[in-house]
Amino acid sequence: MIKLRPRLIAVAALVAAAAPLAIAQPTNLSGKDVVDAVCAKCHASGANGAPKIGDRDSWIPRLKNGLDATVRSAINGHGGMPARGGMADLTDAEMRSAVIYLFRGPAK
Repeated sequence: MIKLRPRLIAVAALVAAAAPLAIAQPTNLSGKDVVDAVCAKCHASGANGAPKIGDRDSWIPRLKNGLDATVRSAINGHGGMPARGGMADLTDAEMRSAVIYLFRGPAK
């Protein structure tokens, strides 16, 4: 039987314990990724009054209080839209990227 040093065993235990934490880290999705995964369900077609992706005329009135206020509204939920579009693990930065993408639309 191979004898392992106590320090090596401790390091191996720490690495094994940290592995699940590495999996749970946020992925920093792009605005397009977030929109494709969640937002497009309503914003692609305008369902339930959602402003369509890239329809700046519809988005400008929603942005009248600034981008930060619009992002906060998306984070907290607005009207029939649940908080964070129903994807609770989205970060604030991912939500901001999604709102910007929704306003700008896909690159042409």
